[in-house]
Amino acid sequence: MREVNNNTANPSNVNFQGIQTRSTKEDVITPEIAPSESPEVTDLGKMPSEVIGRSQVSKTAQQKDVDFAVKHEKDVEDLDRYFNYLIDKRGLSYEQACAIIAGTAEEFYGA
Repeated sequence: MREVNNNTANPSNVNFQGIQTRSTKEDVITPEIAPSESPEVTDLGKMPSEVIGRSQVSKTAQQKDVDFAVKHEKDVEDLDRYFNYLIDKRGLSYEQACAIIAGTAEEFYGA
């Protein structure tokens, strides 16, 4: 870089002795990036993201949640109040509160 003396209003006080010359394009080495070799998937049912998505939304998990809510209506209301408390009073994020509620339901109610 350059060093500027305290009096910058006068351009004759600028010291250019410590400046290095700019490198040319021949001096710069740029690495070549090889294209990735991944097989093309034509059957969308075999894509990993599709399989993961199907496993996260299964009828058995939804039915299990509905069955629990029907059997334990009062407990679900208590868990909902506790969930709101975790978010409003304790300042937890939605994801953290969901994880705590899921663990609580599993531990105490066998959900």
